[in-house]
Amino acid sequence: MTKVSIEEVEKRLNEGGEDVTIVDSRSDAAYGESDIKAAGAIRIPPDEAEKHIADVNRDDHVFVYCT
Repeated sequence: MTKVSIEEVEKRLNEGGEDVTIVDSRSDAAYGESDIKAAGAIRIPPDEAEKHIADVNRDDHVFVYCT
């Protein structure tokens, strides 16, 4: 796993050419309080990761964000 900046994620999304999945793994409280949501992100709360791991395409570049 490599930590990347939001600018790097935006750059890679804008350049295209690669399949990308964004996973929003913020807690329910943090997600509910935020007015910032990544368009098209898969919502997987940290306490439900094992239950939803199959929702993530492992052939994609996966970006996970949390608080």
